Amino acid sequence: MRYIKNLTDEIKSELARIEKEESRYKSRYRAKAILLSNEGKKVEEIANIFKCNIRTIYRWYDRFEKEKIDGIYELKGRGRKPKLTIENDEKRVKEYIKKTQHK
Repeated sequence: MRYIKNLTDEIKSELARIEKEESRYKSRYRAKAILLSNEGKKVEEIANIFKCNIRTIYRWYDRFEKEKIDGIYELKGRGRKPKLTIENDEKRVKEYIKKTQHK
């Protein structure tokens, strides 16, 4: 059985902060999973809590062990892409708002 052990108080407090304050839920899940592992929870239990595959938990562990706190956050380029871009659409949106605004 694999666990994440011997976390410093500093890392524990940073993981707790991420769990409470991070806007992206996957980062919060990863932080909580690492904390639960440190408390002695089994991989199977953690996978059940987050309703994911055991292999996913092991990937979270691998990335955390390799990158520490940086491994908790989403990789660049992940997630939903913005529908509007400032460079191309800001002017069009402002014009549309002016045109459709009720007086």
